[in-house]
Amino acid sequence: MPLIDRILYSDKVPKMMVKSLDMMSTRQNLISSNISNVDTPGFKASDIDFQAQLREAMGSKGSLNLRATNSKHFGPSTSNIGDLSPDPFEESSAAKANGNNVDIDNEMAKMAENQIIYNATVQLMMKRGSTVRSAVTELPQQ
Repeated sequence: MPLIDRILYSDKVPKMMVKSLDMMSTRQNLISSNISNVDTPGFKASDIDFQAQLREAMGSKGSLNLRATNSKHFGPSTSNIGDLSPDPFEESSAAKANGNNVDIDNEMAKMAENQIIYNATVQLMMKRGSTVRSAVTELPQQ
C-alpha cells in the first residue's frame, strides 16, 4: 500500500494528525515568542521537537513496538499519542553580548517550515474527510 494511502486510510491517523496540529500550534507560539523577544537582554530561545516525540510515541525511534489489534493484524500502538505534551527545550545557539541567543533568520525559517507542515497536515485531513464523505454518499470527490 503506498504511503499516501496509509496516511489517508489508517485508523490511527486521525488521532496522530490532531496531536500533530496541537504540537505545531504550540511550536508556532514558541517561535513567535522567540521573535518578539529578539532584543530582550538575557532571553533564551526555546523550541519543541514534536516530530521526535511523535516518532517515539509511535514506537518508531530505533524500533517498532507492535500491538496486536486482531489475531491477523499487527500495527503500531497509538495509545501513547494522546499522552504527548509539548516538551520545550532551550536553544543551544551562541548568545549575543546581551545574553540573548535569538537568531531572527533561524526563527523565521523555523516558522515557515512549521507553517508548511501545518498546512500540509490540514490538507491531508481534508482529503481524508473528502474521501470518506464521497464513499458514504457515493458521489465523486471534490
